[in-house]
This record gives sequence, C-alpha cells and structure tokens, in this order.
Amino acid sequence: ANVLGSFWQKVETGFGIPGDSGSLSNTVANLDSALQRARLSPDQPAVLQQVTQAALSVANKISGISESLQAERARADAAITRDIRWLNTTLERIADLNKEIQRQTLLGGAPEGLMDNRQNLIDQVAEKLPVREFPREDGRILLLAKDGTILVDRDAAEFKLSTVSEPPLFTARTEVSINDRLITSDSIMVESGQLGANLQVRDVSVPQVLESLDRFASDLIDRFTEESLATGTSIDPDSNETRVFGLFSMRGQDVFTGYDTENDSGISADIKVNSEILANPALLRAQPAGPTGVSDNFNIDRMVSALQRNSEGSGSVSTMRDVQGHITDIISLIGTERLFVDQEKSLRVGKFTMLNETLASKGVDTDAELSKLLILEQAYSANARVLSTIDAMMRTLMEI
Repeated sequence: ANVLGSFWQKVETGFGIPGDSGSLSNTVANLDSALQRARLSPDQPAVLQQVTQAALSVANKISGISESLQAERARADAAITRDIRWLNTTLERIADLNKEIQRQTLLGGAPEGLMDNRQNLIDQVAEKLPVREFPREDGRILLLAKDGTILVDRDAAEFKLSTVSEPPLFTARTEVSINDRLITSDSIMVESGQLGANLQVRDVSVPQVLESLDRFASDLIDRFTEESLATGTSIDPDSNETRVFGLFSMRGQDVFTGYDTENDSGISADIKVNSEILANPALLRAQPAGPTGVSDNFNIDRMVSALQRNSEGSGSVSTMRDVQGHITDIISLIGTERLFVDQEKSLRVGKFTMLNETLASKGVDTDAELSKLLILEQAYSANARVLSTIDAMMRTLMEI
C-alpha cells in the first residue's frame, strides 16, 4: 500500500490540481489565454511569441509527465530485481537455520536463539510477499506462499529473473518466475506486499496512465492540424489517413497518423511545438498583413475554437470533452486510484491493530506483570531492612 500510495501521489503531483500554477490544466489555460490575445492583436509579434511560448510550456509539461512515468516504471523494475535477489538469499538463510535448529533439537540443545533469528527473517519476507508458516515436530518450519508454493522446507525455492525487451515505448522489463511459472501482477502469490505493489506499478499503473496521456497528447496535436482546423473533425486512427502538423508536432515524424491502438507509440514523450512556427510565430496567421496593415486572425480564431471543440481524445477515459474536460477526467481517474489505495491501507492497518489487541487480551499483559514485579521488589527490600534491624538488635543483646 505504501508503494502504490506513493506512486499515485507522485502522479497526481506531476499532473497538478486544476487551477494550481504549473499544473497541466493551468498550462493549457495559459495557451488558451495567449490565443485569445493573439486573436485580438494578430499583427503584434510579441503577442504571437507569447502563443508559441505557451504552447512550448504545454508540450514540455506533457513530455515531462511522460518522462517521470517512465522513471517510476524503471524504479519499480529495479525494485523488483532487488527484492527477488534479496528473497533468494533470505530464503536460503531460513533453510540453513531450519537445518541447524533441527540438529540442535535432535541433540537436546537450546535452539531458541536460532528460532528468533529465523522468525525475524520470515517477518521480513512477509513484507515482500504474503507467506504462511507451518511448524514441524523437529523444530523446522514449512514456509508457503499464499498460492501454496513451497518457499522453504528442507531446501529453499529459487526465484528466477529474465530480461524481456519491449520496444518502442519501454526498453526492457524483468520477468520473475518460480518453478517455471511466470509471476505477474495478478498472481495470487503477490496479491499483497511490496513485490506485488511494484509489479502493479510497472505492469498496470504506469501503462494505464501513459495510455491516457498518449491519447490526450494525440488529441491535442490533432486539434491543430491543417485538416482538423479546416473540418473540425478528429483523425481516424484505424484509417491510413495522414495529417499535416500545425501548432504541435512530434519528434521524428513528418506527418501525423493519430494514436495507434495496437502499438503504444509514446506520443506524449515526443510531442513538441512545430519547429517552423517556433522559428517564425507569424505563421500562426493565415496570411501576412494586407494593404490596410491589419493581419488576418481567421486561423487564430480556428485555433481558439479547436481548444474548445469536443472530442473523444482520451478514449476509454472519457467520451466527448474539450481539452480541459479530458484533463479533468484523467485527474479524476488518478484521484480515484489514490483514494482506493488509501482506503485499502486504512483497512489493513485496522485489521492489524485488531489482531494485536486480540493477541494482547489472550496473552501476557507485560505492563501489569512489571507492576507486580515492582511491588514484589519493594516488599523484598522492606523485608530485607526488617531482617537487618533484627540482626543488629540481636547482636546488641548478645554483647550486654
């Protein structure tokens, strides 16, 4: 819960709350304001420059969020590798302790210290993935994963790691298996614990948010293409249609083909301001100033309308929305996930507290026992003083 909660908190911070300075919603609002000013003063170079700078802020914000999501995925993948290696080492240590405890038990020794060490290691393993332990008659324990996989008996099980390449969106990921069975984020073995949380972040949560962000970036690019400004329609990603970039473009692409539902293309990482417009903001106008000295604002009018036009840009995240509506839907999705994780964490903490209270009520109350011990100690001290006084009196009487 801590891993997932931290992840969703970072994602929410990355997008920002609508209305906050530096949020994605606020940068898009600044672009809208810049276009509104340019519509009124299309002949002012400084005003047109403000539009390109606002568009640059939007593109940088989107690509920055995409980069941070990729970093979170890499962090989760590294944590999975680290945890698996730690688990293999720790399970071996538990197996070795099992054998030593068995030997000392059979020889009539006192293996309690070794048992404490073993229990400490098992508690640490339980933080990574849920386990169940069953005692043996000879002092050993049988350690099982939640799905029944034997982790430790006479010997320890071994988790195996392998690297799988998955371009173009991700470079590679680490696969985990045990007994030739692949462990995924929905495996019962890792339905809770740190290992399962990192698998969830890497394989489910990050791709989910990235897909929403890619769809949003695709929709934003498409709104300003020449064809979309002229017709007010969105590109059909299932067709072979191509469109001419407008205010926004993509690194390494000459034309826009839309979001590819079959192949994650990482549009959010590649979005940028059209280099031609960035070099010459006057291209925002449909044509240069005429004989009257007044520049045409028709093209800028279309850009203002493009931001406000409803579309299905976020796919499964929302239906018909304008740009700000799509952002709100994504933020709502993120907030819902974070709230769910927080509720799950509260539920688990409540169960843990209840179990501890139940065990305490059935076990030894250490506070009460310590109080009794202090009373006995005081009584012993008092009795010792009485005996000392009587002994002194007897010695005095004997000397008379």
